[in-house]
Amino acid sequence: MKSSFRLFRVAGIDIGIHYTWIFIFVFFSWSLAQGYFPQQNPGWSTATYWITGIIASLLIFVSVLLHELAHSLVAKRRGIPVSSITLFILGGVSNLEEEPKKPAIEFTMAIVGPLTSLVLALIFWGLYHLSGNTNTPLMATINYMAVINLFLGIFNLLPGFPLDGGRVLRSIIWGSTNDLIKSTNIAARVGQFFGWAFIGFGLYLLLSGNFVNGLWIAFIGWFLNSSADASRKEITLRERLSHIKVRELMNPNIETITTETTVEEMVTNIFRKQHGRAVPVCQDGQLMGIATITDVKKIPQDRWAMTPVKQIMTTGPLYTVSPEDNLNTAMMLIAQHDINQVLIKETGKCAGLLSRADIIRLIQMRHELDLPKNRGS
Repeated sequence: MKSSFRLFRVAGIDIGIHYTWIFIFVFFSWSLAQGYFPQQNPGWSTATYWITGIIASLLIFVSVLLHELAHSLVAKRRGIPVSSITLFILGGVSNLEEEPKKPAIEFTMAIVGPLTSLVLALIFWGLYHLSGNTNTPLMATINYMAVINLFLGIFNLLPGFPLDGGRVLRSIIWGSTNDLIKSTNIAARVGQFFGWAFIGFGLYLLLSGNFVNGLWIAFIGWFLNSSADASRKEITLRERLSHIKVRELMNPNIETITTETTVEEMVTNIFRKQHGRAVPVCQDGQLMGIATITDVKKIPQDRWAMTPVKQIMTTGPLYTVSPEDNLNTAMMLIAQHDINQVLIKETGKCAGLLSRADIIRLIQMRHELDLPKNRGS
């Protein structure tokens, strides 16, 4: 996720926070120090309330992280690469490099997160009661963590996509119908229902004078509603692209250049005349690299005529697909690495170039002409 800060690694997974997490950390610390703990435990000093609030907020961070780690570790055990976990304003997200290919895998991955939160709630509850319910900052924090983990577990079990419970629901429908798009649409609609319910309840609290809680619950509802709709569209698009081969969209006669082509020749013949932004660099039919407009910006214009492409081209990492790969594979590479195009490689030789714009144009054309959505032709 962009605008995030990497903190550390766990089991080969980068752990980071999105900048929005800072706002929620400050908000939670303030609300706990000024509201929750003073109401539940009167008589402490102001410093004690603030220290307890900050520690509790950090423990929320740890609880959400453990919830997401459970998802990620199960995914890795099932052969699904996980690049990172990012914590943001409303929780966290495990950044999977591919989606589960079977309903049973998605079910296991989804259910383990809420179960982890519920187990944490049970552990904190047990610690609190074993202590004899003493009214100390430590025990108050432990009691609060039992409550917050119980809430995290129950909330995430709501059967609305993209919550964990929604993914469980989708996996069950997917397994019974063998239709990923249908199951996603149903689970997303349920997610939107819960989103509107949260918005309505939040507005009710606002009108009742409970401004902070009402605004917060309405915001959660809006986020759930919009996320459900966005996830539904993303999964639907991904599934449709998976039925189209790269060879159906690639240009087999794409022009290439050699390593000795000058930058000026490349700019004149490719970028200006053909309005391209990148060109494969090949030598004797073998793919050597790729040259892009970004590479051209590395040197002053007065040196273009005397600079061969080999001095500025990108040689690695090169992100490639084969003509037999599907467009979803190409689109995921483009999105994952934040690039504008991927190279098409066949038996080590340069076969072409596929850009983000090519895929977008195909989607627009198929939508305008109302072409079949379940196959490539």
